[in-house]
Amino acid sequence: MRKLLLSITLLSGLFAATAVAERASFGAGLGVLYNGVGINLARMDGADFKYVALGCTTLGYSASYGTTSNCGIGVGWMRSDILSDSGRHGLGIHLGITYNSHENRDQVEVFAGLPYVYFFSGMDTTGLNLGLTPYLGRHNDENRAGFLLNLGYQF
Repeated sequence: MRKLLLSITLLSGLFAATAVAERASFGAGLGVLYNGVGINLARMDGADFKYVALGCTTLGYSASYGTTSNCGIGVGWMRSDILSDSGRHGLGIHLGITYNSHENRDQVEVFAGLPYVYFFSGMDTTGLNLGLTPYLGRHNDENRAGFLLNLGYQF
């Protein structure tokens, strides 16, 4: 767990240093842009939206197992000029990794998704976003597929 947290810290620091050169954005919400429920730091350059996200897919507590979580880091890239020239429709790819501590599992889980996100004010401005992401991943030693809702705000 310590190695995962150290890796997350280092990756976030490196991304933050490169984001200063371009327009940086901070966001909070749920979905793949936030790796579950969490935050992201994004770098915008024209129609590109590159981000690092820190979030949790689940948090819990039980008398039997104590505090449990499934939290981690995700990285992604979106383009706003694939579907239209309005800058409001983002299409991209997301890769996420989480550390699942539910019921003493202590295992790393990975997933990948293809997010579509609608940015109400445009991808390069502050505002609300809403989207849907089909994903494939590994959870509890099983392959899983499904859809994730994205709802967030970029500052």
